Amino acid sequence: MFRPYSRLAMKSPDREVALRNEHVVREKTTLVLKPARDDTLEVGYRIVHEDGTPMYTVTGRKFGDSSTREFRDTSGLPLFDIHRWSAISVPFHWYLTMPGSNRKSRIGTADPQTSLKGGDLRFTFQNMASNDMKFGEERDVTLMVRRHGEALRLFDIVDGDRRIGEVRESIHHNEKLYLTKRSRRQGFRPALEIILVPGIDATLV
Repeated sequence: MFRPYSRLAMKSPDREVALRNEHVVREKTTLVLKPARDDTLEVGYRIVHEDGTPMYTVTGRKFGDSSTREFRDTSGLPLFDIHRWSAISVPFHWYLTMPGSNRKSRIGTADPQTSLKGGDLRFTFQNMASNDMKFGEERDVTLMVRRHGEALRLFDIVDGDRRIGEVRESIHHNEKLYLTKRSRRQGFRPALEIILVPGIDATLV
């Protein structure tokens, strides 16, 4: 049975957290992640501002000759690649590399953490924030993605003792019909709203 965590206060991290410095948000920001209905399409996900302004795209998992996804900016320039550990691995077990880099040159990894309180996701990566003076492994940051609620999907992005972001199933951007249990059994992927506090790299969505 799912047991929720006690939710932490939402506030900015004690240092900037980033994969790409140029994408750190300076004010509280809400983005919307919109999945495509067909994972063979070039664009599998679109990430936009609340007003619909494009921000990023992610290629479909079955698009092209490999299972690698490309995370791109609005101009189509790849920012990093997302890889699954293997073709038979669970969906949320993956790692990141810079565009075109050797797969061994990982800049981040994510893996599920199962507990009595439910399924979490642990994401560890090299913090590239310009104000972080650490080197090597000292730059590593680990964020936890923790699930809350049962009726709708709701996840907290946790950095130590604070909640720096929130991911939630969007009622506004989903048709009401698709929020039923039957639609989930059919593999429907809902649109999600992502709320980030200042000091967070928006590409971390």
